[in-house]
Amino acid sequence: MKKCPRTIDKPLLFFGLEPEDVGILALVSGGVMLFSDTFYAGLIFFGGWIFLKVLKKGKPQGYIVHLLYSHGVKIKGLIDPPSKVSRYSIFREEV
Repeated sequence: MKKCPRTIDKPLLFFGLEPEDVGILALVSGGVMLFSDTFYAGLIFFGGWIFLKVLKKGKPQGYIVHLLYSHGVKIKGLIDPPSKVSRYSIFREEV
């Protein structure tokens, strides 16, 4: 009997970060590079890289996307995030 490799569902990572995270870091540091110096862009890129690695340690795949969604950021492909939490009640609201 052959053993099945256990890396079938292993996510694609670039030095410990998912491709979406690397894209966001590149976009932010590229914007800083347009309006400021490349030193600050590199500082933001590598500082953000370390921050995201610490933030995502032990969290599931796609954690940052769901964190942004829970804070109200609209993401294509997902329903609009809730603007305010409402509680269901069988009683009518008194105005």
